[in-house]
Amino acid sequence: MVVNRLAPPLIVGRGFGGLRGPLAYALADAFLLSVSWGAVYSWRFGLLPEPSRGPIGLVLAWLWVHYLLGTYTALARRQLTAGRQLRNCLTAAVLVFSLAAAVTMLRGELLQSTMSRSFLLPVLGLGFLTNQLLRLSQLTAHLWQPQEQWLLIASPRERAALTRAIEFGGCAIPCGIEWRSSARMPPLPLPLADLLQLDGVAIGSELNPARHDRQVMLAWQHAGVRLLSIRGWSEHFLRRLPPELVPDSWSERMEVFSHARAGPTSRLKRLGDLLLSGVMGLVLYPLLAVVALLSSGPILHRDLCSGRDGQPFLRLRLAAAGPLSALPQWRNVWRGEMSLVGPRPLSLEVMAELEERFPGAELRQWMRPGMTGWGRIAGPPPEESDAIAWELGRDLYYLRNHSLLLDLQLLLTSLLRLLGRLLVGPSARGRGDLPSVGPLSGPQP
Repeated sequence: MVVNRLAPPLIVGRGFGGLRGPLAYALADAFLLSVSWGAVYSWRFGLLPEPSRGPIGLVLAWLWVHYLLGTYTALARRQLTAGRQLRNCLTAAVLVFSLAAAVTMLRGELLQSTMSRSFLLPVLGLGFLTNQLLRLSQLTAHLWQPQEQWLLIASPRERAALTRAIEFGGCAIPCGIEWRSSARMPPLPLPLADLLQLDGVAIGSELNPARHDRQVMLAWQHAGVRLLSIRGWSEHFLRRLPPELVPDSWSERMEVFSHARAGPTSRLKRLGDLLLSGVMGLVLYPLLAVVALLSSGPILHRDLCSGRDGQPFLRLRLAAAGPLSALPQWRNVWRGEMSLVGPRPLSLEVMAELEERFPGAELRQWMRPGMTGWGRIAGPPPEESDAIAWELGRDLYYLRNHSLLLDLQLLLTSLLRLLGRLLVGPSARGRGDLPSVGPLSGPQP
């Protein structure tokens, strides 16, 4: 049976509990929150809670705020990021808490009396946890829901870049793909979304849709079909951005990658670099001083690398190669030449050759190079012959999507891998470790 995908998204298609859209996730959130609150109340007082206006009002207020913030809509479309979820939960907690306090004072009661009922803060805490469970269902939806179906409208150049990224990128794509060429594309028929059972459409940058096609795709979007750019699709499913998909003009690059240079995240990133590199310095500087006194030769190696905005700097490393050779770079981080997380530092020669091959490679210099980074956490697959270009795609993804949560995740992953290498030995070197200088093509050691 063909499902009418152009009907309102609340009653169409596949989704949580047989329903599609925000309503299913709102009902699931209400159910989980009510059950978890009943379990906590029974554990604390030994009896089931009786329905009362307080908890019911809090649950309804929590759901209403999340509905206004678009949490359930983003969940239904599998677009809820960890950062957005955290912001929405904090906003909902503040608003619900303020509402409860205002209602208590309007009744002429003391605020402490409401707090003494011991239900406000537990309900808000449980609301955050149940919201996390809903996002977990979004992240694992490809395991228990039918596979997503996507229509990719791309030029031959874009299709070639994406095909290579899919085949040699070491990525399992949890969706079915239907290709259409953006060159001389016939008009889109309205029932096509029904026939292909589409969950989303990715549109290439070289397509200028006709008025009829724009209206058709907007109708699909109203029915719950996601519309993304080819770049957005690549970032979502591949977690990297092939360099061939970088905008050609400098002004477009500035707009698309502006997140890399400005905003509160960048300033907080620098503050975190200063704090953590300062702690590292307090611990490592005395150790390095002792090693220097006991060593007969130099213990540090300096090599010239390309930094932010192409400014050269001397990167510090231990003279003896090993898993701890990058630790002296805390000084580069403290001086502002590097960051804890960022693109790999490259020599001036390698950076110039990379820019010659990929004009968009200059974008990786819009951020400080890092001691670790998204491009190195998961190395290229063994069959990938151009490892450093593959890593460039990961760096471009990081430039577009970096956040404090992603930085913390990368730092923790790097620390665990470092501990693993120290415990297992030098032979545990990961596939993704590339030299800082060397050829840009051919197998990497």
